[in-house]
Order: sequence, then structure tokens, then C-alpha cells
Amino acid sequence: MNKAQKILLAILAVLVAISVLFIFLHAHFLAAAHQSSDVASTATKGNHGVAEHYANVMARDEIRTRMWMVIFFMLTGSLVVLAFIEFAVLPLLSLSRIGALCRVTYYEGILQPFTLVAFCIGLSAIVLTTFIPFNTFGEDTTMYRDIAISFVSMFVLIITVFVTAKVIDEEIENRTMLTLMSKPLARWQVIIGKYLGIVCIVFVTSAVLMLFAAGCGWLRYFSDQRIDIYVSTIAGRAQLFWDNDRAVLLMIPAFWLELLEMCTLAAISTAIATRYSLAINMTGIVILYMVANLTRFLPALHATGALAATLNGISYLLPYLSNFDINQCLVYRRVSMPGHYIAGAPTWGEIWQYVGMVSVYGVMYIGAALSVAIALFRNRELI
Repeated sequence: MNKAQKILLAILAVLVAISVLFIFLHAHFLAAAHQSSDVASTATKGNHGVAEHYANVMARDEIRTRMWMVIFFMLTGSLVVLAFIEFAVLPLLSLSRIGALCRVTYYEGILQPFTLVAFCIGLSAIVLTTFIPFNTFGEDTTMYRDIAISFVSMFVLIITVFVTAKVIDEEIENRTMLTLMSKPLARWQVIIGKYLGIVCIVFVTSAVLMLFAAGCGWLRYFSDQRIDIYVSTIAGRAQLFWDNDRAVLLMIPAFWLELLEMCTLAAISTAIATRYSLAINMTGIVILYMVANLTRFLPALHATGALAATLNGISYLLPYLSNFDINQCLVYRRVSMPGHYIAGAPTWGEIWQYVGMVSVYGVMYIGAALSVAIALFRNRELI
């Protein structure tokens, strides 16, 4: 274990301890706030002002501890993601030659200045958007979650394409790929190893950004719904709290589909990077992203004959990205969860059944794209 890994573990241990401390503090202040609120509502005329002031103090303390609890949860979760890759995934993959190349690619890509800058801009956009009012008459938090997920897609896509071109095309152009090929590695192993390193970067960036989107959305809900929470009964308040927790749980399948979509585009970008530069790669992936998302509207064109056959052929070749986009369901619709049945709403099991089917499609398309990448790289002149 090197020095950086020891520092990572030490910081993670400190953050876990602080997070646990804030959990207990929040539970204490939450119970005190509820108790003082009940006392203030039944206080006599002479003591009503004192009781109400104490209730307000407890409410402010509960809000502060809730905010810091979520902040440390997000920081702790981010380090857990890094530790998972560092101490579980990379050591396991490093047992093979492909895994060793994956490890090198991961460090090379994640430490690029452009990667760090793009990641920090995406993180800042997600956090700062939390404070922007949308004036949607009670749906501000829902709108925020949709925008936050869109930010994750946009910035992770940019990072993915840049890193792919950096670790493949630039190495070919700089002739450093010749040094790599002098090792006992087949060309297909180089492509697979590079791709797995890119997937690790996609996982880390997506997971951390989605974690902050979920945490900021959870916190914002209490501000946007503060009037409803204040005037609700105990049962109504519990339902509001559950709605907030349910929205966070639904971001788990959203994250998985987002990750799968980015991995699919990374496979295509890998194939392009074996032949073309960053500019062409970025342009091609952006155009493909837009066109692949527009294929869902082909039936609305009512095309016939040769045009219909051509458009359908193109849509079959392109990844059907609408399969990965069910945010309208996960963000805007209510979902039946275990113990919380809603008539006519999709169930938690149905969502994961759909996610499973899309995962099979995504893995198959990734395999096809990587096969094309291996075929293109096999005949690529490196001199």
C-alpha cells in the first residue's frame, strides 16, 4: 500500500466518523424539534413566547445538522467510490495483463487536467443549480433532479470522449503506442485494457456526480416543500418525507442506465479513436448522440418506401439511446415501492426488469462496438 492509498483510507475513516456523528446529532435535534413544537402548540399564554422561541432554535439546529450530515455523506460516498475502484476493482483486474493496462489507463485518464477541470465544472453546476428557483408551483425539486441528471450526462460524455482520444489516438500519434506494443500484449488486449480503464473513469465520475445530484436534491426538497411540511399532519409529513426518499432511491436505476449509456458511447468512441483525432471523435460522438436520440421519433415521420428502409437501417446500426432514458418515469412519475403501493403506477420490480433487459442490449452493443475497434486497430499502422 503506497502513501496515497494510506492517505485515502485515513481521510475516508475520518469522514465516516464525522458522518456517523452528524447522524446522531440530526436524530437528536429532529426529536427535540418535534417535541418543542408540540410543547409550543400547547403552551399557556405566559409561556407561549418562550416555548415558541425554543422550538425555532431547535428547528434551526435540525436544519443545520441535516445540511452538514448530507454534505459529509456526499463526501464520504465519493471517497467510497474511489476506494472501491482503488482497492477492489483495480487490484482484481491487475492480476492479468489486460488489467495492468487498465490500471495505467485509469490513472492516466483520471489525472488529466482537462478531466479534473470538466469534472469540477460539472460538480459546481450541480451544486449551484440547487439554489436556483424554477417557479414551477411546487415542482422545483423535480425539475432540479431532471436538470442535475442531464448535467451528469453532459459532463461525463465530454470526459469520456476526451479521455478515449487521449489514451488511444494521442498515444498512436506520439508513437508511445509502439513502446506499449513491444510488451507481450496482443492488439485486442490493448483495446480491451484501454476500454476497461475508460469504464473505470466513467464509473467514478458518474457515481460521484450522481451522488451529489441525489444529495442536493434531497436537501432542496425540504426548502421547496417547507410550507407543506409545516402545515401537514404527522401522517402527511411522513408521506412527504417518504416521497423525498423514494426520489433518491429512483436515482439508482437512473445512475445505472446513465452508466450503461456512457459505456456504450465510450465503446464507439474507442473504435473512432483507433483511426481519427480528438476533434473528429468529439464531433462524431456528439452528432451520433443527437441522431441516436432522435431515432425515437422516426414513426412520427410516416416515411414509406426507400426512405423508410434507409432510416430504419440507420436506426438499427446506431445505439437506441432512448432505451437508456427513462427519466420521465423515474423523475416525474410516482412509482409503487414495496410497502407503498400506488394504483396504476409502475412497480420497483418492473423498473429493474426493464433495466435488466436494457443492460443485455447495452452489453451486446458494447461487444459489437469493441469488435469493430479491435478490427480497426489490428490494421492500423503505428509507425
